[in-house]
Amino acid sequence: MHGPLVEALAPLETTVSLHSSTPGNPWMGYRQALTDLPECSHVLVVQDDARPCANFAAAAEKIAEANEDVPVCLFLAYLPRVTASNATRAMKLNQRYADVNFRDFVPAIAILWPRHKAEEMMAWTEANPKLPGNPNPRSDDAIIGYWMRRTRQRLRVSVPSLVEHPDLVPSLIGRRAAWGKDRGRVALFMAEDGLAYDWS
Repeated sequence: MHGPLVEALAPLETTVSLHSSTPGNPWMGYRQALTDLPECSHVLVVQDDARPCANFAAAAEKIAEANEDVPVCLFLAYLPRVTASNATRAMKLNQRYADVNFRDFVPAIAILWPRHKAEEMMAWTEANPKLPGNPNPRSDDAIIGYWMRRTRQRLRVSVPSLVEHPDLVPSLIGRRAAWGKDRGRVALFMAEDGLAYDWS
């Protein structure tokens, strides 16, 4: 599964971060992916079952240039609903970004992080052990959203999404695959070509 994704991310420098736990723990895998970051301006964390659009890397670089201090989710489904409503409005107005609503979870299928924001989030979660799901926090979406709310961070979503989540395999927390039939797990708006949009 990793090979096609790595190829689709080219020419971005890519590292496959392997993690396993019983029961499955997405947050532990996410923490591992953001540990010991290389020298860079941004880091992209993408789930291994995501499918990037054409010209993904070039579009992601443009989004990084336009968002030096704001993490950007490159995937958004029908859920979370308020953020999806914001994105629908932005799409109608031909706007390329919408803010993640502060009450929502943060969709973590693919997030482009300014490196300093990723490090800031990781340091905060390490210093604040009372995370959602205690005593065993598992949800990366919920924990990133919790950090956003508690520290009053701004996060955005790209409109449209640059990756699809086809939902062909069960989730790590036990949700069955719906093969694209669950609107809460597939892209609300999906770009065929990332360079078809002005991301500035």
